Amino acid sequence: MSESLDVNGEASNLSGQILEELLCTEMWYEGKLEEPANVIYLKVNGSWFRHYFDCGIIFWRTDDRAPESYEMEELDSYFKVVDLAVKFGFKGLRIRSYEACPLENGSETIFTFSNDCSIIFSCIDDVTSYRT
Repeated sequence: MSESLDVNGEASNLSGQILEELLCTEMWYEGKLEEPANVIYLKVNGSWFRHYFDCGIIFWRTDDRAPESYEMEELDSYFKVVDLAVKFGFKGLRIRSYEACPLENGSETIFTFSNDCSIIFSCIDDVTSYRT
């Protein structure tokens, strides 16, 4: 396992904040789901944060609006927005903790909420998925 963790950008202190939104874009290629969480979007304190992985690096960026689904016809790809906060009942919960960890061939982030449930985003070999 890699000992170091590369993070590019900063997520303001998410711990203790109320989760307003948690969305992700699924990447579909030729009608098949290729990546369940291509990009993750969190909204806290009225601000959007874009969170994604590339080559084991964890990226954080601010954004000014919610994502929208879109198609890339030239690549036969579709990016569908999914509402994870509603799907898993996280909307309106306090983020109790946020943790980032290196993995063999990737990295992951773990968000734990005030109801003791967590969502884990793992990127291994440049494919990001999630589990609760």
